[in-house]
Amino acid sequence: MKFTLIFGLALWAFPSRSCDICGGVSGNASIGLFASTQFHMVGIKSNIRTYRSYLSGIIHSHERVYQQELTGRWQLTPRWQLFATIPFQIGVQKRDLGREVISGLGDPSLIVNHVFLHHKDSSGSTKQFLSAGIGIKTPLGRMAPATSLIRNLYPGTGAWNISGLLTHTMRLNGHFSIQQEGIVTYKLADKNGFRYGNTYSIASTLIRNNKLGMSRMIVGLGLKAEFFEPSAELGVPMSVNNNQGYDFSSQISLNYLTNRWLWSCHLMQPILQNFNNGSMKQGSNVSLSVSYLIKKSKTN
Repeated sequence: MKFTLIFGLALWAFPSRSCDICGGVSGNASIGLFASTQFHMVGIKSNIRTYRSYLSGIIHSHERVYQQELTGRWQLTPRWQLFATIPFQIGVQKRDLGREVISGLGDPSLIVNHVFLHHKDSSGSTKQFLSAGIGIKTPLGRMAPATSLIRNLYPGTGAWNISGLLTHTMRLNGHFSIQQEGIVTYKLADKNGFRYGNTYSIASTLIRNNKLGMSRMIVGLGLKAEFFEPSAELGVPMSVNNNQGYDFSSQISLNYLTNRWLWSCHLMQPILQNFNNGSMKQGSNVSLSVSYLIKKSKTN
Protein backbone atom coordinates (compact mmCIF):
# COMPACT_ATOMS: atom_id res chain seq x y z
CA MET A 1 0.00 0.00 0.00
CA LYS A 2 1.44 3.37 -1.06
CA PHE A 3 0.86 6.45 1.04
CA THR A 4 2.66 9.65 1.99
CA LEU A 5 3.29 10.64 5.60
CA ILE A 6 3.37 14.37 6.27
CA PHE A 7 5.51 15.18 9.26
CA GLY A 8 4.40 18.38 11.00
CA LEU A 9 6.28 20.71 13.35
CA ALA A 10 6.05 20.73 17.13
CA LEU A 11 5.56 24.32 18.01
CA TRP A 12 6.21 25.35 21.59
CA ALA A 13 5.66 28.41 23.66
CA PHE A 14 8.00 29.26 26.53
CA PRO A 15 6.19 31.40 29.11
CA SER A 16 7.95 33.39 31.82
CA ARG A 17 7.25 35.13 35.08
CA SER A 18 10.28 35.88 37.25
CA CYS A 19 14.01 36.47 36.91
CA ASP A 20 14.72 33.18 38.67
CA ILE A 21 13.63 31.26 35.59
CA CYS A 22 12.55 32.76 32.30
CA GLY A 23 11.26 29.76 30.43
CA GLY A 24 9.86 26.33 31.05
CA VAL A 25 6.27 25.32 30.55
CA SER A 26 5.15 24.58 27.01
CA GLY A 27 2.03 26.45 25.96
CA ASN A 28 1.19 26.07 22.28
CA ALA A 29 -0.95 23.20 21.11
CA SER A 30 0.14 21.57 17.86
CA ILE A 31 -0.54 18.51 15.75
CA GLY A 32 3.17 17.76 15.73
CA LEU A 33 3.04 14.32 14.13
CA PHE A 34 0.55 14.34 11.30
CA ALA A 35 -0.21 11.57 8.82
CA SER A 36 -2.39 12.16 5.75
CA THR A 37 -3.63 8.58 5.90
CA GLN A 38 -6.55 6.64 7.37
CA PHE A 39 -4.45 5.21 10.22
CA HIS A 40 -4.96 5.57 13.95
CA MET A 41 -1.74 6.12 15.91
CA VAL A 42 -0.50 5.68 19.48
CA GLY A 43 2.98 6.62 20.61
CA ILE A 44 5.43 8.05 23.07
CA LYS A 45 7.62 11.13 22.73
CA SER A 46 10.65 12.25 24.74
CA ASN A 47 11.74 15.88 24.68
CA ILE A 48 14.43 18.04 26.27
CA ARG A 49 14.49 21.85 26.21
CA THR A 50 17.28 24.06 27.57
CA TYR A 51 17.43 27.69 28.75
CA ARG A 52 19.82 30.21 30.25
CA SER A 53 18.75 33.08 32.51
CA TYR A 54 20.76 36.29 32.95
CA LEU A 55 20.99 39.06 35.56
CA SER A 56 22.81 42.24 34.48
CA GLY A 57 24.34 40.35 31.57
CA ILE A 58 25.76 37.56 33.78
CA ILE A 59 24.45 34.00 33.62
CA HIS A 60 22.23 33.46 36.65
CA SER A 61 20.95 29.94 36.08
CA HIS A 62 20.65 27.01 33.67
CA GLU A 63 17.34 25.24 33.14
CA ARG A 64 16.54 21.89 31.57
CA VAL A 65 13.03 20.62 31.03
CA TYR A 66 12.54 16.90 30.36
CA GLN A 67 9.15 15.82 29.09
CA GLN A 68 7.65 12.43 28.32
CA GLU A 69 4.36 12.37 26.42
CA LEU A 70 1.78 9.74 25.61
CA THR A 71 0.29 10.63 22.23
CA GLY A 72 -2.71 9.38 20.30
CA ARG A 73 -4.38 10.06 16.97
CA TRP A 74 -7.83 8.83 16.00
CA GLN A 75 -9.22 9.08 12.48
CA LEU A 76 -12.90 9.60 13.28
CA THR A 77 -13.94 9.93 9.62
CA PRO A 78 -12.04 10.69 6.41
CA ARG A 79 -12.50 14.41 7.25
CA TRP A 80 -12.25 14.51 11.05
CA GLN A 81 -9.26 13.68 13.24
CA LEU A 82 -8.68 13.70 16.97
CA PHE A 83 -5.27 14.18 18.64
CA ALA A 84 -4.54 13.79 22.36
CA THR A 85 -1.41 14.31 24.48
CA ILE A 86 -0.72 13.52 28.15
CA PRO A 87 2.67 14.84 29.34
CA PHE A 88 4.84 14.13 32.37
CA GLN A 89 7.59 16.65 33.07
CA ILE A 90 10.75 17.08 35.13
CA GLY A 91 12.14 20.61 35.39
CA VAL A 92 15.68 21.20 36.69
CA GLN A 93 17.24 24.57 37.52
CA LYS A 94 20.90 24.92 38.49
CA ARG A 95 22.27 28.09 40.12
CA ASP A 96 25.58 28.93 41.78
CA LEU A 97 23.94 28.67 45.21
CA GLY A 98 21.30 26.04 44.68
CA ARG A 99 19.38 23.53 42.61
CA GLU A 100 15.65 23.00 42.11
CA VAL A 101 13.86 19.93 40.72
CA ILE A 102 10.11 19.98 40.05
CA SER A 103 8.25 17.03 38.53
CA GLY A 104 4.70 15.95 37.91
CA LEU A 105 1.87 15.53 35.44
CA GLY A 106 1.61 18.25 32.80
CA ASP A 107 -1.52 19.71 31.23
CA PRO A 108 -3.23 17.23 28.86
CA SER A 109 -4.32 18.64 25.49
CA LEU A 110 -6.84 17.70 22.83
CA ILE A 111 -7.03 18.81 19.18
CA VAL A 112 -9.96 18.34 16.82
CA ASN A 113 -8.84 18.70 13.20
CA HIS A 114 -10.96 19.01 10.04
CA VAL A 115 -9.58 18.18 6.58
CA PHE A 116 -10.91 20.65 3.99
CA LEU A 117 -8.84 19.50 1.04
CA HIS A 118 -6.96 16.29 0.27
CA HIS A 119 -6.00 15.73 -3.35
CA LYS A 120 -4.18 12.50 -4.26
CA ASP A 121 -2.64 11.13 -7.44
CA SER A 122 -3.40 7.74 -9.02
CA SER A 123 -0.98 5.96 -6.63
CA GLY A 124 -2.66 7.41 -3.54
CA SER A 125 0.14 9.87 -2.70
CA THR A 126 -0.83 13.31 -1.44
CA LYS A 127 -0.66 16.20 -3.92
CA GLN A 128 -2.28 18.90 -1.77
CA PHE A 129 -3.63 18.96 1.76
CA LEU A 130 -5.39 21.63 3.82
CA SER A 131 -6.75 21.30 7.34
CA ALA A 132 -7.80 23.49 10.29
CA GLY A 133 -8.14 22.55 13.93
CA ILE A 134 -9.08 23.73 17.40
CA GLY A 135 -6.94 22.74 20.39
CA ILE A 136 -7.72 22.85 24.10
CA LYS A 137 -5.14 22.54 26.89
CA THR A 138 -6.68 21.60 30.23
CA PRO A 139 -5.42 22.88 33.64
CA LEU A 140 -5.02 19.40 35.16
CA GLY A 141 -1.25 19.35 35.64
CA ARG A 142 0.75 20.28 38.71
CA MET A 143 0.88 24.07 38.97
CA ALA A 144 3.06 26.37 41.06
CA PRO A 145 1.89 28.07 44.27
CA ALA A 146 0.88 31.71 43.84
CA THR A 147 4.03 32.93 45.62
CA SER A 148 6.48 30.77 43.67
CA LEU A 149 9.39 32.49 41.91
CA ILE A 150 10.04 29.44 39.74
CA ARG A 151 6.52 29.16 38.29
CA ASN A 152 7.80 28.05 34.90
CA LEU A 153 9.63 25.06 36.30
CA TYR A 154 6.27 23.46 37.10
CA PRO A 155 4.69 21.15 34.51
CA GLY A 156 1.23 22.78 34.55
CA THR A 157 0.08 26.38 34.09
CA GLY A 158 -3.20 26.10 35.98
CA ALA A 159 -5.15 27.69 33.12
CA TRP A 160 -7.03 26.77 29.96
CA ASN A 161 -5.51 27.45 26.55
CA ILE A 162 -7.46 27.60 23.28
CA SER A 163 -5.59 27.30 19.98
CA GLY A 164 -6.44 27.65 16.31
CA LEU A 165 -4.31 25.67 13.85
CA LEU A 166 -4.00 25.82 10.06
CA THR A 167 -1.88 23.36 8.03
CA HIS A 168 -1.24 23.33 4.27
CA THR A 169 0.91 20.87 2.34
CA MET A 170 1.66 20.92 -1.39
CA ARG A 171 3.76 18.44 -3.34
CA LEU A 172 6.36 20.10 -5.58
CA ASN A 173 7.48 16.98 -7.49
CA GLY A 174 7.90 13.24 -6.98
CA HIS A 175 10.11 13.60 -3.90
CA PHE A 176 9.64 17.09 -2.47
CA SER A 177 6.73 18.78 -0.67
CA ILE A 178 6.39 22.01 1.25
CA GLN A 179 4.33 22.33 4.41
CA GLN A 180 3.24 25.50 6.20
CA GLU A 181 1.61 25.66 9.60
CA GLY A 182 0.24 28.58 11.61
CA ILE A 183 -0.96 28.55 15.22
CA VAL A 184 -2.62 31.19 17.40
CA THR A 185 -3.03 30.41 21.10
CA TYR A 186 -5.27 32.37 23.47
CA LYS A 187 -4.41 31.82 27.13
CA LEU A 188 -6.80 32.28 30.02
CA ALA A 189 -5.89 33.28 33.59
CA ASP A 190 -5.28 30.81 36.41
CA LYS A 191 -7.18 30.85 39.70
CA ASN A 192 -4.73 33.43 41.11
CA GLY A 193 -5.28 35.89 38.27
CA PHE A 194 -2.00 35.27 36.47
CA ARG A 195 -2.23 34.96 32.68
CA TYR A 196 0.51 34.04 30.22
CA GLY A 197 0.59 36.14 27.06
CA ASN A 198 -0.92 34.89 23.83
CA THR A 199 1.44 33.31 21.31
CA TYR A 200 1.59 33.32 17.51
CA SER A 201 3.59 30.82 15.49
CA ILE A 202 4.28 30.20 11.82
CA ALA A 203 6.52 27.53 10.29
CA SER A 204 7.53 26.42 6.81
CA THR A 205 9.18 23.07 6.06
CA LEU A 206 10.64 21.51 2.93
CA ILE A 207 10.03 17.74 3.02
CA ARG A 208 11.85 15.06 1.03
CA ASN A 209 10.16 11.65 0.82
CA ASN A 210 12.34 8.70 -0.21
CA LYS A 211 11.14 5.13 -0.66
CA LEU A 212 13.42 2.48 0.87
CA GLY A 213 12.04 -0.89 -0.16
CA MET A 214 8.80 -1.31 1.78
CA SER A 215 9.68 1.61 4.06
CA ARG A 216 10.16 5.37 3.69
CA MET A 217 12.67 7.94 4.93
CA ILE A 218 11.14 11.38 5.32
CA VAL A 219 13.43 14.37 5.99
CA GLY A 220 12.16 17.85 6.84
CA LEU A 221 14.17 21.08 6.89
CA GLY A 222 12.48 24.31 7.88
CA LEU A 223 12.21 27.63 9.69
CA LYS A 224 9.90 28.71 12.50
CA ALA A 225 8.95 32.10 13.95
CA GLU A 226 7.17 32.69 17.27
CA PHE A 227 5.87 35.93 18.79
CA PHE A 228 4.89 36.33 22.43
CA GLU A 229 2.62 38.91 24.06
CA PRO A 230 3.35 40.05 27.65
CA SER A 231 1.98 38.13 30.59
CA ALA A 232 -0.46 39.83 32.97
CA GLU A 233 -1.52 39.75 36.61
CA LEU A 234 -5.14 40.55 37.51
CA GLY A 235 -5.64 41.90 33.99
CA VAL A 236 -2.67 44.29 34.10
CA PRO A 237 0.24 43.58 31.71
CA MET A 238 3.50 43.02 33.57
CA SER A 239 6.18 45.65 32.95
CA VAL A 240 9.22 43.42 33.63
CA ASN A 241 9.97 39.69 33.22
CA ASN A 242 6.80 39.29 31.18
CA ASN A 243 8.21 37.00 28.46
CA GLN A 244 7.35 39.43 25.69
CA GLY A 245 9.53 38.81 22.68
CA TYR A 246 10.18 36.75 19.57
CA ASP A 247 12.12 33.75 18.37
CA PHE A 248 13.33 32.57 14.94
CA SER A 249 14.62 29.00 14.74
CA SER A 250 15.83 26.40 12.26
CA GLN A 251 14.41 22.88 12.38
CA ILE A 252 15.32 19.47 11.01
CA SER A 253 13.37 16.24 11.36
CA LEU A 254 14.30 12.67 10.42
CA ASN A 255 11.49 10.13 10.13
CA TYR A 256 11.65 6.42 9.30
CA LEU A 257 8.30 4.92 8.35
CA THR A 258 7.52 1.21 8.09
CA ASN A 259 4.24 -0.61 7.57
CA ARG A 260 3.37 -0.31 11.26
CA TRP A 261 5.93 1.98 12.93
CA LEU A 262 7.09 5.58 12.70
CA TRP A 263 10.44 6.51 14.28
CA SER A 264 11.23 10.24 14.46
CA CYS A 265 13.96 12.62 15.62
CA HIS A 266 13.45 16.39 15.69
CA LEU A 267 15.97 19.17 16.40
CA MET A 268 15.15 22.86 16.79
CA GLN A 269 17.93 25.45 17.13
CA PRO A 270 17.30 29.18 17.76
CA ILE A 271 18.88 31.58 15.27
CA LEU A 272 17.61 34.95 16.53
CA GLN A 273 15.69 35.66 19.73
CA ASN A 274 14.85 38.34 22.26
CA PHE A 275 12.94 37.69 25.49
CA ASN A 276 12.68 40.07 28.43
CA ASN A 277 15.28 42.36 26.84
CA GLY A 278 17.80 39.53 26.66
CA SER A 279 17.42 38.19 30.20
CA MET A 280 16.48 34.72 28.91
CA LYS A 281 17.82 32.66 26.02
CA GLN A 282 16.52 29.38 24.71
CA GLY A 283 18.91 26.61 23.76
CA SER A 284 18.44 23.53 21.62
CA ASN A 285 15.19 21.56 21.63
CA VAL A 286 15.56 17.84 20.88
CA SER A 287 12.83 15.21 20.71
CA LEU A 288 12.61 11.50 19.91
CA SER A 289 9.36 9.68 19.28
CA VAL A 290 7.97 6.35 18.18
CA SER A 291 4.40 5.72 17.05
CA TYR A 292 2.49 2.56 16.20
CA LEU A 293 0.15 2.81 13.20
CA ILE A 294 -3.16 1.00 13.52
CA LYS A 295 -4.87 0.28 10.22
CA LYS A 296 -8.57 1.11 10.12
CA SER A 297 -10.93 -1.76 9.40
CA LYS A 298 -13.16 -1.51 6.35
CA THR A 299 -16.20 -1.25 8.59
CA ASN A 300 -14.89 1.92 10.29
